[in-house]
Amino acid sequence: MIAITYKCGHTAMVGDNVSASPVCACGERQVTMVNPRRMPRFTGTVLGPCADYKALEPGTVDVAPSGPLKLKE
Repeated sequence: MIAITYKCGHTAMVGDNVSASPVCACGERQVTMVNPRRMPRFTGTVLGPCADYKALEPGTVDVAPSGPLKLKE
């Protein structure tokens, strides 16, 4: 849940996946502040307080349709 504050001063809690604009009980629609109250989480080959380490399989991406690129020496 994410805490939001409207222009009128009222606050509300909304879910992470909101499909429509939140509206205050008094009718106000303009949001002035958003406070997630939690740190974001990242998953992958990362380290840190906001990270969940997970060994990922190496992937290959073919960015050159004509074959591998050669670097100039």
